[in-house]
Order: sequence, then structure tokens, then C-alpha cells
Amino acid sequence: MQMKKSKKIALCAILSAFSVLALFAGAVIDVLSMTMTAIASLFIVVVMIEVGNPYPYLVWGVTSALSMILLPNKLPAILYLLFGGIYPILKAQFERLHYVVSWILKLSLINTALLLIVTATKYIFYLNDSSIDFTVPFLVLGNVALVLYDIALSKIILLYIVKIRHHMGLKNYFQN
Repeated sequence: MQMKKSKKIALCAILSAFSVLALFAGAVIDVLSMTMTAIASLFIVVVMIEVGNPYPYLVWGVTSALSMILLPNKLPAILYLLFGGIYPILKAQFERLHYVVSWILKLSLINTALLLIVTATKYIFYLNDSSIDFTVPFLVLGNVALVLYDIALSKIILLYIVKIRHHMGLKNYFQN
């Protein structure tokens, strides 16, 4: 039992480090901030599938805290903290509900996250050079991006479960 818990914590620590590295790349190369946030969120998916609760929340928290402390440009850290890191966890919970309710919750989440991201970048961290502003086109693009991201994330999760997981030899490796 203790060995399994050690393996779970080690995997979470490694994937948190990879997430911070991905977010760091997004902080250094400005045009990659959203892409690297999406890539960092994939590590949460691996933790959800391989380890289960409460570890995805811990990886999200650790990665968010380290990113806010270490990154020179805070935008990827803010994107990860307010949306990218928590979305895969909430997506799994939302999709247990009726699909209409699930999409209503997902779209509500993105709109709330966009409001918080704009507020955080403009008024808390004073990232005035950021092109993010709370306008109708920004909201529409954010909602369209969420739909595309959700579909892509679902396909990547399926690919991981069906193909990648088997080739990596992780199936049942972390199970009690």
C-alpha cells in the first residue's frame, strides 16, 4: 500500500514539473502561452486516469503555485490557474451529467474564467501589454475555442486510453 502511494506521489511530482516546464516555455515565448497551457493540462489528464482523486487537484495546485512564483511572464500561470489546469477535472465531472447540462456548465465555466483572467491580467497583475480585453469578440472566440478544445481533449483522452497507455505499460500500474 505504501509503495503504491509513493509511486502515485512520484508520478504527480514528475508531471507537475513537466507542467511547470511547459508553462515556462509559454512564458518565455509569448505566442505559445495558450498552447503550453493546453499541453500542461494534458498532464492533469494523465494523473486523473492513472492515479485518481485527489491527486489531480494536488497537481493543479502545485503547478499553479510554482508557476505563479517562478514564471517571468505570469499570463500562462494565470491561464493555467483559472482555466487550463482545472478544466480537465471539471470536464470529467460535468460529463457525468446530461450532455445539455454538461455544455451549459462548460460554457459557464469558460465565461467565468475569461472574466477572471481579464480581471487578473488587467487589474491585479497589471499586464497592460496583454491584448486580452473583455469584449464580445473575445467572449465569442473564447467560447468557440472551448468547444474545439473540449473536442480535441476528448479525442486525446481516448487516444491515451486506447493506445498510449498500453504502450507505456501503465495500465493497472498505480491501482491498489
